[in-house]
Amino acid sequence: MAAIESVHAEVLSNNALVNVIVTVRDSDGGEGVGEAWWGIADSQLAAGRTASPIVGVVNDLLAPRLLGRDASLIERLWYELWDWGYRYADQGIFQMGLSGVDLALWDLFGKRAGLPVAALLGGPILEELPAYASFPPLRSGDRLLAETNRALEAGFTAVKLHELDPAYTELLRSEFGDDLIIMVDVNGHFDPLEAIQLGHRLAELNVLWFEEPVRPMRDHRAIARVGAAIGCDLAGGENEHTLDDFDRLLSAGALSYLQPEITKIGGLTPARRVSALAELHNVALCPHNFRLGPALAASIQWGFTSSASRWMELPWVPEGTAFSFPAGLPALHSGSVRPIEAPGLGTEEWM
Repeated sequence: MAAIESVHAEVLSNNALVNVIVTVRDSDGGEGVGEAWWGIADSQLAAGRTASPIVGVVNDLLAPRLLGRDASLIERLWYELWDWGYRYADQGIFQMGLSGVDLALWDLFGKRAGLPVAALLGGPILEELPAYASFPPLRSGDRLLAETNRALEAGFTAVKLHELDPAYTELLRSEFGDDLIIMVDVNGHFDPLEAIQLGHRLAELNVLWFEEPVRPMRDHRAIARVGAAIGCDLAGGENEHTLDDFDRLLSAGALSYLQPEITKIGGLTPARRVSALAELHNVALCPHNFRLGPALAASIQWGFTSSASRWMELPWVPEGTAFSFPAGLPALHSGSVRPIEAPGLGTEEWM
């Protein structure tokens, strides 16, 4: 038995795009690296400040309960931690911290076995998954055109906008035609009536999906009303946390594309159960991600183990902007990613 000797979370904040990295070390000298959610961006606070409560969950609540335990008992440890800590809440920062620990344990387990995590879960179901370049809000037509051209040159065939004005979608459709696949994410900016109005226009512009159309973003009934009123597929789910959350969201019947965020739901261990729900409800699974590093690697490992998977989200930021974790993007092959071959989560494959 390799016992857990240390568990430590830290915020990497060399720049505004912070990462919350969790490292687990065992008694044999092995090391697993995971990632928790990075917190809400806030320009009025120092970089990484909003992630500090999540770091505290790992270092102050979870780590003491893991020391000396068998690092290979990932499922048992997950359920014990959840059962002990759900009174803090079964959603939010406790689950986020648990995500980082769980991913680190899977990374360690895969490295010890000399296998990628997907192989430990039965092996990839798919040979490749199409990927889209996920842009940050740009709020400029010139910048949007420049970043789209750069993404196309890098091999992408699809882009996701975080723009509220449909004029930006119109610009891309006019410039690049129907060959460019476009998704639009408004992060719950609109009320249902506004979202329906925008959704009609996005449908006319032939977007693949309209993501998180309403506020509050977890108002399942409002999402369903929007979906029933427009001729455009909806995507969402990045702000759900538990199996019950996902079951209620999918039972509303509004979504065509489900986007769980692996750093919010508790990691890879519960992610596999979310996959089963996506398969049961017959919706497309598209893991949400906007970081480079362990979270992206875990999302790819996860995505390749579900028959419901359809898209992978790869963050795409302007040149001169970087994430704090020193990893690049996976290679693209005709606009798609292929299974990771490196052991563990395989983050090292891109470093």
